Amino acid sequence: MADRDYYQILGVARNASREDIRKAYRKLARTYHPDVKPGDKNAEEKFKEVSLAYEVLGDAEKRKLYDEFGAEGLAAGFDPDRARAYRNGQSASAGGFEFHSGDFDSLFSFDGFEHLFGGGRFAGQRARRGEDIESEMEIDFLDAVRGFQASLSIQRPISCSACGGIGANSDGATTPCAACRGSGHVVRTESLRVNMPAGAETGKRIRVPGKGADGRRGGPPGDLYIRPRVRPHPLFSRSGRDLTMDLPISIGEAMRGASIKVPTPMGAVEVKVPAGAQSGQLLRVKGKGVQACGNSQAGDLYLRLLVRVPKGVAENEIIEKIERAYGENIRQDMTL
Repeated sequence: MADRDYYQILGVARNASREDIRKAYRKLARTYHPDVKPGDKNAEEKFKEVSLAYEVLGDAEKRKLYDEFGAEGLAAGFDPDRARAYRNGQSASAGGFEFHSGDFDSLFSFDGFEHLFGGGRFAGQRARRGEDIESEMEIDFLDAVRGFQASLSIQRPISCSACGGIGANSDGATTPCAACRGSGHVVRTESLRVNMPAGAETGKRIRVPGKGADGRRGGPPGDLYIRPRVRPHPLFSRSGRDLTMDLPISIGEAMRGASIKVPTPMGAVEVKVPAGAQSGQLLRVKGKGVQACGNSQAGDLYLRLLVRVPKGVAENEIIEKIERAYGENIRQDMTL
């Protein structure tokens, strides 16, 4: 999926307006949503692909980076200013420049890492813990609710093998190491599989111990902090560990009561609608919200009943019977 063009995924032109992109996403999301095609793994993967494409192209800043640098411009730790400076320098010296993923090392191995990760040839002799790093991750709403195992690639500063992380050559003159430019670190892409707990929320960091920058002189590595961005869902909204979903019901179901099959993140359940149910009334389905994780209990799912009136009903006799059934002025309490 990483090699797919996001514009092609949504079926829009590269100069498409934001509204055209939104319309294309909504159409595809309705087609491939897991609730529309339950159990269809291909549809589920297609839905995730479409959602990811929209998260990039629907965000003005991300779209700008994607248009300029491609998918590489969205990687954690990418510095567009340094990339432009590097590109311009290459253009000046070589008369042209083509951006490749292999150029990443150059974009992340500047002398600025001396300041960012503390030291290089100016570092002290004591062991030092590595710095923490952060990475953003787009997460599907249902994955955040249920928990999942994520695959991600990060740009991780590791100890320079040429100088052993010291930042200087052992030549007696203590000249800066050419491989790491005196920083003691070089940046490499590392693929990880991370267990994401149920209940991930936008902006709330998730810690992955030991996956930050390497330590110095035998010091422990720092930690990786994943900052999730949870995609919205067309059916569910969330408050803490509870979920809410609108549930359309007919007039007859509202008046007589009914047993209705309802989709939940953990599978469909039968819900009893009480006789005389009102539009806007909430029904609670215990334990079907965000799943339990650690010391956090499972949340609940709340169904907001929405009574739907049929279109095109012309039988006045039926309408009159329904009107007489009210027995009171339904707006009698609307006073100021």
